[in-house]
Amino acid sequence: MRQLVHQTGAPRPLCQLDQVAVGDLVTRVNELTTQNQRLSDGLAAAKHATAELEAQLTEAQDDLAAARGSLRKMIRAENHGGAT
Repeated sequence: MRQLVHQTGAPRPLCQLDQVAVGDLVTRVNELTTQNQRLSDGLAAAKHATAELEAQLTEAQDDLAAARGSLRKMIRAENHGGAT
């Protein structure tokens, strides 16, 4: 027969699970369900924040690329204008 190891480490038959208070098990399941929901909510919030930060980063990278392009044009115009 399969056995369950009790907190003390001593094996006991699975049929003794019937003796465990059902209310305690229900309470523990509810606690775990609540904790799981909190973790899921936190994960969703973190994913949303990540998406917002990625959008901001993309915008900043685009702005930087545009500024570099403008700077190159200004340098070229200065170099060509100063040489003539």
